[in-house]
Amino acid sequence: MSQFHKLIFILSLFSLFGCSQKFSDTNATVKEALFGFSDVKLSAKEIDALPYASLYARINDGQQIFMVLALAEENPETGNIQLKWLSADKAMIATENGRVVKTLLLPEANLVNLSSSHQLSGPSTSNANWQALYDWQPGYHYSKKADVTSRYLGDNSINTVLWNKNTHHILETVTFPNTSQSMENEFWVDEQGNVVKSAQWVIPDTLFIELEILKPFLTDGS
Repeated sequence: MSQFHKLIFILSLFSLFGCSQKFSDTNATVKEALFGFSDVKLSAKEIDALPYASLYARINDGQQIFMVLALAEENPETGNIQLKWLSADKAMIATENGRVVKTLLLPEANLVNLSSSHQLSGPSTSNANWQALYDWQPGYHYSKKADVTSRYLGDNSINTVLWNKNTHHILETVTFPNTSQSMENEFWVDEQGNVVKSAQWVIPDTLFIELEILKPFLTDGS
């Protein structure tokens, strides 16, 4: 079964079963969140009761929504595990090593793909410079070259309803050399190298996504 057909299969299951009734009842949709509904805030007991990895997301400074992991599989182009997170209305945010690499069915704009010659390794405390390619819509913006530089800002303690961790705070600056556009992304990385919180511009001046991991995805044997 191809990656596309696996995702469609998962979406079909969500349509039939609502990703559990509790998920359907407590989660705001992306469209609702962007038009002023209150933040979704679940208790530790409610989150633990769902058999899915999960996160909070906030899009373009809208209200907080709850998303669950629908699919996790290796991206053959990068070798990374790509995670696909879904909202109640089936909007999708895909991440690799904590980076948003693709979105689907967001109301105003979507990142079609983020790729890089360095295979999108996770944010690091070692200052780094690398190049990326961005594709987004609307407007048919494809193969937009970007230069990425990173800077370690120090350590922070992060607390959620389920856990608290010491993290490394990393700032990445993304510059599009053929335009005047640039953007800054922040990542909070735990001692195991996992991005547990982020604030990412994924389309310059258009799409800003904040993510906070609640129940992390665990690989076999974790």
